[in-house]
Amino acid sequence: MGYWLVLPYTAVRQFPQLKLAPAGVIPQRERRPRPIIDYTFNLLNPQSLPVAPTPAMQFGHAFHRIIQSIVYANPRFGPPLMAKVDLADGYYRVPLSSSAALPLAVILPSDVSPTPLVGIPLSLPMGWRHSPPYFCAFTETGADLANQQLKANAHLPPHPLQGQTQTSPFPWSASYAPTAHLPIQHGLGQPPLATIDVYIDDYMALAQLPNASQVMRTLLHSIEQVFQEAPDTARRPIISLSKLQKGDAAWSCQKRVLGWDVDTEHMTLSLPPHRRDRLQTLLTALHKQKRVSRKKWHRTLGELRSMATALYSAKHLFSILQHALADQPGPRIRLTPLLHQALADWDHLAATTATHPVPLASLVPIAPTFVGATDASKAGMGGFWLPTTINTRSTPPIVWRAPFPTSISDRLASATNKGHLTNSDLELAALVTGSAVAAATPSSTRHALFCAVDNTPALAWTAKGSTTSTGPPAFLLRQLAQLCRSLDYSLTPAFTPGLTNSLADLCSRSFHLSDAAFLHLIQTKYPTQPSWSLARPPTALLSKMNSALLKQMQPLESQAHRTRHGNSGVPSAGNSAKMPTWSPPLTPSPSCKFSPAATGWESFLPATLKSELARWREPFVPLARRWPHWGTGIPACSHPAGSTYDYIDN
Repeated sequence: MGYWLVLPYTAVRQFPQLKLAPAGVIPQRERRPRPIIDYTFNLLNPQSLPVAPTPAMQFGHAFHRIIQSIVYANPRFGPPLMAKVDLADGYYRVPLSSSAALPLAVILPSDVSPTPLVGIPLSLPMGWRHSPPYFCAFTETGADLANQQLKANAHLPPHPLQGQTQTSPFPWSASYAPTAHLPIQHGLGQPPLATIDVYIDDYMALAQLPNASQVMRTLLHSIEQVFQEAPDTARRPIISLSKLQKGDAAWSCQKRVLGWDVDTEHMTLSLPPHRRDRLQTLLTALHKQKRVSRKKWHRTLGELRSMATALYSAKHLFSILQHALADQPGPRIRLTPLLHQALADWDHLAATTATHPVPLASLVPIAPTFVGATDASKAGMGGFWLPTTINTRSTPPIVWRAPFPTSISDRLASATNKGHLTNSDLELAALVTGSAVAAATPSSTRHALFCAVDNTPALAWTAKGSTTSTGPPAFLLRQLAQLCRSLDYSLTPAFTPGLTNSLADLCSRSFHLSDAAFLHLIQTKYPTQPSWSLARPPTALLSKMNSALLKQMQPLESQAHRTRHGNSGVPSAGNSAKMPTWSPPLTPSPSCKFSPAATGWESFLPATLKSELARWREPFVPLARRWPHWGTGIPACSHPAGSTYDYIDN
């Protein structure tokens, strides 16, 4: 097909630019092995000048952009539809000059011919460090052109391949209704979804009716506008026909997106069957072993991390597993009873992954339904919650408190007491307990909680989701995973200095007062209308928190989806996720008027929490692609004599 030139070594050995590298293959699932060249063998990779357009590689955020576009689509136009278009022969579509190809030459296996042969690539080879940015410069340009034409509503002629993309009607249930997957519908007022993204060479088209046909037509034309071939070429078509025949380009509500199964009708994310099978195999093998090599344990944690996005609340279950690497420095890891108990949690997740798919709303920033703060002292813990205008139910402001039993307070480390508990442990317990108090209030949508805390370790543990220890924080985070799983909420912590956390501080130090006196004091110092409501954490919840502080592990409970009562909505579940930052909005969308200022409650919030929430007063749109800002010029530099840059045709 003209991608490689094979010559005897004797015909090219006189060229000073020639370098030789060995070849190998990478196994692929359900496909033939992919050839790859080891350009570290001849030091070509480390010696290549960094002039490739590395900012063009935007695929690291492709999945987040796709999910945000789906979640924030206008539900009035039906569920977002997805379609994939793949390129045939990938990197080989980008040509090389003859002089630049010589350093990328490959030694062919000796059993091919009695004469030593050399393969010279005429296009980008797999294995060169600069192949990805150069190739992404082409594919990202194709996506940018397509989005530009969609924005301009350009009228393009029908594409010859468009008839092969959709062979069945657009599928979704006849009873489809906009789901209540967000506290508010960000997309209301926006036009139907029509956007294109790309992950290396996999183009993902997202659309809502009636834009689907136009989006597919625009994408096909844009790809061929960037990757052009001669009419009489022997190469395969640029767009992979085999993938079209498999139905990848057909519009659907269920599609495998970058290794995840996405359902836009029910707004959920789940593991593909082959990855669920791999998870079961991995865990079954570990339960039969008493020791594993350090390398295998690293690989195991890596595989679990790669699946955690689609496993309900798995983010908070890594602490004990990670601690084994720090606690056992030798070449082998002993699987202690505690490690086996931690692995049993993953067994539970693996067994329920099909019945507990992750809601897409838990993977994107959403406006808060409650804002508040928590605090803890030796005597106990407490805090407050203010419902925002996003909360559709008329919920009064909430204060809560819970004293610590002597079995906990006596174990608090101090200058005079050698206990195993620290103030940070108690602060984390307050944060977890407080989130459960707010999430237990009735709601027609899943709760999104923003909570201020004046303890930096508790903030870091919650935001990261894990800690490399087997102390109380590991057990408390495990309880947070259970609560997020059963009560269906997400928790976003924010730091506030202790002096600004006066209301939560009062709640955690007022156990000398009766409930009536406590409420009267709160209403006097922080008056609200309606008046404050006192919420009592359930006894079962407090028992679990105390057990976690004492490092006692209880089995994860099997929980069904929590049913929401409202005009619309489906049962869903979510894991705690730290809110990512986002670019300034590029298209208008309604603002999220979250602020409790209309009721005069905002003055009770710590200043740092107000700052964190200020972004929700502005219009919000999904993450934007970096077009055209990634296309920067190559700076002038002095090239050494005899390098490939001395050739005009390079």
